[in-house]
Amino acid sequence: MNPRSMFMSVGARAVRALTAARSRAGEFPGRNQTLSFLGPEPTGRDAHRFHVREKRKLSARLREFFVYSPALGRTVGVRVLLPGRPSEHADVIYLFHGSGDDFRSWTDLGAAEQLTADSPYLVVMPDAGAGSYSRHQVDGRVLDWPQFHTQELPDFVADRFSVSPERSGRLLAGLSMGGYGAMKYAAQHPDRYRAAAAFSSPLDPLRAVPLFDIIALREGGESKSLFGDPRRDRAEWEANSPMSLTPNLAGTQLYFTAGSGTPDPDDTEDEIDVLEAVVNEHGEAFHARLESLGIAHTWLPRPTGLHNWYAWQRELAAWLTWLDDTAAAGPDAVWAGASGVHDGGAFSFVTGEPIFSVHGWDVSISRRRAQLVTFSEVTASTFTLNGAGTFRVRTPALFHPGQSYRIAVSSPLSDNIYDLAADAEGRLELTGRMAGALHDPIVPGKRTRHFRTWGQDEVTTVTITPVAAEESSRFAGASSTAEAGASTTALVRERPAAG
Repeated sequence: MNPRSMFMSVGARAVRALTAARSRAGEFPGRNQTLSFLGPEPTGRDAHRFHVREKRKLSARLREFFVYSPALGRTVGVRVLLPGRPSEHADVIYLFHGSGDDFRSWTDLGAAEQLTADSPYLVVMPDAGAGSYSRHQVDGRVLDWPQFHTQELPDFVADRFSVSPERSGRLLAGLSMGGYGAMKYAAQHPDRYRAAAAFSSPLDPLRAVPLFDIIALREGGESKSLFGDPRRDRAEWEANSPMSLTPNLAGTQLYFTAGSGTPDPDDTEDEIDVLEAVVNEHGEAFHARLESLGIAHTWLPRPTGLHNWYAWQRELAAWLTWLDDTAAAGPDAVWAGASGVHDGGAFSFVTGEPIFSVHGWDVSISRRRAQLVTFSEVTASTFTLNGAGTFRVRTPALFHPGQSYRIAVSSPLSDNIYDLAADAEGRLELTGRMAGALHDPIVPGKRTRHFRTWGQDEVTTVTITPVAAEESSRFAGASSTAEAGASTTALVRERPAAG
């Protein structure tokens, strides 16, 4: 059986198992499972603002909201569990469901309410559609699940509940595709989340292309509509892969588990679960990658266990206990110290996004093709970028307002040196050229295939040094031209063209 047929078969089996579990629990199909009672979707101004359309109190701790998300252009559900142990400011766990589930699954089938009865966390369980946890264009509209999960939802939670505003107060976890989403969001935003946990999750999309094809189809898109062709658009796949973004997780508490696919003694099924065996292999590969980078983590492969709710209830309970034990042991210097980069501490960041913000640095890259970029060796005095195109970087408030700084940009194309004054906030806005543009060949073929990747490994280095007042004045007088935002451009040396 080829991989696509195998995943299709496993996917159909998973849907049948989920339906049976819902029926046994008496929760699905239940009342109000559709959104028809809310009427048409908002239009006009209301279609451009996040707002609550309906809310309910389901139990002493469980709340249910129906919210309109501009990032999705539609109304979705969110369930929230209040802390079992109330505090003035609660830490938040964003708990994600898998493909084929919904925002009710963790409480209907995963016993989340019972397992967190003595927990200090506010548990937020949002809808995630088919479980892509990615931006996905469907029928001409974009479903921006990351924007909903990592921006709109935290803002909603902060406005409505008394929660910790710090990175140390935000945690991510999920099962199957939800665990993929948790690890990916943690890697894409290492400055926002303290911990990430994945239960039975695919952590390397390039090793599970048919599975992600199924997700795209379930969400209403076409085959390969999620990240494109895995060969031609490999950079897009890597940009959405926890495996490719592992260097970003050095300051995050990581916990991931998977069963072997062999039934537990209490399981009613007696067949090998192929899907669980596959995600177990993903866990092993992810563990090996983290080990090679020296990144602390907890990997718990189970000798038994299927891709089912019995296993995920067990894993959620085990992770909550692990969090308690970790907290009791005292602050972990590795992840607790990660916030120090806001004061100029060194860090590196890998991304496939052309526009990103991390640790107070705002970066935009103008480029012809998608590419994986490493923003590396970042401090108040230097940073490097790999790749082709041009860049614009706005620093955090690390500098003295009004003071001049000498900016030296060394790239494969040129050396450029100029003076720049920090703004009233103590920030600098730098621009420069990197390697040459990634060309789109007029006649594609073997002879022009290298155009797609040429330059993406080239490194551009930027250094920032204070300029004495008298030197800055003398330097400015030596030139009659000035770039916008810079006092003057002192030196531009063109490098010879490649080839």
